Amino acid sequence: MIKEVQKNITTERPGSSTFSMSYMDEDPVRAQKAVTLIANLFIKTILQVENQRNELAVDFFETKLEELRIRFEKSQQEMLTNIRRHIQEMPGDGRMLSTNLEESEREIRRVDEQFKIYHQALQLLRKYPDPISSEEGRKALYELQLMEVPYAGNLQQFMTKYDDYSRKYTPRYPEMQKLINQIKDLLVMMNNTLEKESDKMRTMRLEAEKRRSRSISDLQYSSVSQTEAGDKESNYDIYRNLYNEMKIKLEQARATRDLGRKQKDRFLIIDPPVVPTEPSKPNRLLIILGGFASSIIIGLVSAAFAELLDTTMRKKQDFEVYDKPIIAYIPDGRFQQ
Repeated sequence: MIKEVQKNITTERPGSSTFSMSYMDEDPVRAQKAVTLIANLFIKTILQVENQRNELAVDFFETKLEELRIRFEKSQQEMLTNIRRHIQEMPGDGRMLSTNLEESEREIRRVDEQFKIYHQALQLLRKYPDPISSEEGRKALYELQLMEVPYAGNLQQFMTKYDDYSRKYTPRYPEMQKLINQIKDLLVMMNNTLEKESDKMRTMRLEAEKRRSRSISDLQYSSVSQTEAGDKESNYDIYRNLYNEMKIKLEQARATRDLGRKQKDRFLIIDPPVVPTEPSKPNRLLIILGGFASSIIIGLVSAAFAELLDTTMRKKQDFEVYDKPIIAYIPDGRFQQ
């Protein structure tokens, strides 16, 4: 069947941003459905490939950012250790800056813990877009309902009800279908909320990092051990710059990914498939006129050939051609008066 269908499909790439597909079939409705199906599959495949590439880019930058964050915070702690050794030698403002720094670090740790939970929940939702249809997807939902995320309580209620229904009814049961649709709607709401909350967490962490960076900068100027900790401060500045640059790249990759998810509308079907109001062929009038003209031509040619190939002697002149004498005439049986 695949080989037979392949014969009906033709593709062409007339330009870098255009793609042409045709499907030939005797049934116009079937041809229209086939072209629509192929076009949608083509668009879906391109978006899937682009989104997958964007997701991989985001994962790559997130991994690199996490590595730089660990190095950055390690160099930061080394520098702060040197500064805190002389905290008692600082004026009162220095001790206040140290307190502000500790508060910023506590805020960052709290945001990181919550963001980690949200990130795990989003990974589960993206890994199983239709979790109800598979056993692994349902296990992910049971894991998701135990996390401290928005709508986890609602999901737990729905999953408890789903377990109760699944022991009694088949998936085609109307109430079961209604429950499955409710779970799907809840998962969409949960995914949107988690994305918004994750963005808020990133903003909160950036603000906390800015406060921490200001406190560290003020402590650097106030510290009496700047000469002693010069190398550690240099490492701290290097990793801070690398960390900030990687954050910018990660945000750019996330923006590209989010735009890619909404790019279905950028595809425009220039010549959509439509069912013709009248058949393009056969053209009955053309066939009739063509057959009539062909028959006349064939008849004339056949008559000419038949006359040339006929050796029957019918007239007196036929004998004269061969220069033969006439011996007698045979009457045709009609009497003349």
